[in-house]
Amino acid sequence: MKTLKNILGLGLVALTLTACSDVADEITELTLGRNLSPIDIEAKNVNETTANLQWKAVEGAVSYKIEVFADDSLTFEGTPEQTLTSETNSISLSKLNFDTKYSARVQAINENETRNSKFHGVYFRTSAKQFLKNPQPTDITDRSVTLTWEVEEGFDVETIVIGNITYTITEKDKIAGQATVGELSPETTYTAYLYYKGKQCGNRNFTTIADLEGTIQVHPEDDFTTLLKEAKAGEVFTLFPGTYMLNLNEETGKTSQVEITQSITIKGIYPTALPVIQGRFGFKEGASLTLNQVKLDGSNNSSTDQAFVYKNTGDFGALTVTNSTIMNYEKGVLYNNTDGITIEKVIFDKCIFENIVCTNDMFDVRKVWIGEFTVSNSTIFKSCANRSMIRFDNGSASYPGKADPVVKLENCTIDGVETAAFGTSNMNGLTYVRYAGHKILVSNNLITNSTGGCYSRNANTNNPTFANNYYYNCGETFFKNLATDGSELPADASGKNGEDPKYKDAEKGDFTITNETVSKLKVGDPRWYTAQ
Repeated sequence: MKTLKNILGLGLVALTLTACSDVADEITELTLGRNLSPIDIEAKNVNETTANLQWKAVEGAVSYKIEVFADDSLTFEGTPEQTLTSETNSISLSKLNFDTKYSARVQAINENETRNSKFHGVYFRTSAKQFLKNPQPTDITDRSVTLTWEVEEGFDVETIVIGNITYTITEKDKIAGQATVGELSPETTYTAYLYYKGKQCGNRNFTTIADLEGTIQVHPEDDFTTLLKEAKAGEVFTLFPGTYMLNLNEETGKTSQVEITQSITIKGIYPTALPVIQGRFGFKEGASLTLNQVKLDGSNNSSTDQAFVYKNTGDFGALTVTNSTIMNYEKGVLYNNTDGITIEKVIFDKCIFENIVCTNDMFDVRKVWIGEFTVSNSTIFKSCANRSMIRFDNGSASYPGKADPVVKLENCTIDGVETAAFGTSNMNGLTYVRYAGHKILVSNNLITNSTGGCYSRNANTNNPTFANNYYYNCGETFFKNLATDGSELPADASGKNGEDPKYKDAEKGDFTITNETVSKLKVGDPRWYTAQ
């Protein structure tokens, strides 16, 4: 029996090996009954009326049949709008309709029609027309917008859609070539769409202006200095475009400081035409200040002092600056050197800092308690070449029981700060913080061309919490503890120099990231990577 089993086993193995060999021979000689379908079909260079279709060439095809269906999403129902033939693996489509969904399918044609391939398809949408003009600042109010258009001959316009508002265009509107749409909300970004027979023929983005209800509207010819000195708590000043000179000396033509005595708000009306405020701000006890959509310019000041100075003792509310530009201040942005001052918080968000020379430290906090200090979603350039950027000295002994301060540096594009040699006197780092018990958060920043910079040269600075920061052409002092006395200095151990972000025009303040690899990381001021 054993012998019989062995013989049977060997026979089965032989049969198995023979079968495998036969199958391999058949596969190498396999002949398909029809051409393979075209694959990798792409629609490229799609505009209002044309598109280019490309696909992978099919072996054995003598030509290709193309069918184009309008208002279709790969269903291919009904009769095609166009039926075309191409002898190559691409074709240019024309006579398409704007803002229309199209499906196109391609079939490989063989000399023997029974071997023609099956169809394979692609979906694309043509571009909308652009009859709408960009609304001008004077076309936009806090609750409405006036839109203007120019249409091509043979076209009409029927509706405007903004958010959940649909406006039917009247005959009077058509004659005037414009319409006003209301019921909007202040300080809100919208997209307006213009339609003709259900198809989009224009779109424009705009932002409504500041809420004017209950505000004090101010024009450049008004005495803004007196208005501020006489301000009452809670008042909101809305500024029209122009230049406002604080405490102007008529003889010298120079501006100086105005003291804020109440809790007030100052905001520009138009986000695309910021009012320019020349001068500086001081503060009386209890005051707080909110600035939004303004440009602070220190170039005409009678002194070189900072934009915001706290010298009077007392408790203060928040200093909040958003959507603003701060430029041409020689000593820095913020300063304090007086005991007995508490500030709820200091926030700079969505700001541009340009040409802050910094003969002092840029944000120079010496003897004050600030609960939270934040610079976020902002851009700093042509500034602070040889001084510390954020300085926060240890005044904790003067403020027993106060919470530990939190310093945040988040989502900022910082270019050319601290370019002097590492170790230069008074250039002590981007986060030169020594207040006892402090916390520092540093995340999603894009730091470039800071060849001598670091986070702090002082061992009393706690190591920040670092996350997703990107560096280019920066000193190794950002990443390594280079202390020579055995102390621990803050360093972003997870950081390193990467690729050049290739700013569009850094000299002119355009930090749009043109290096796609860096842009995809979404680091730095969001305005520069969302501008792609």
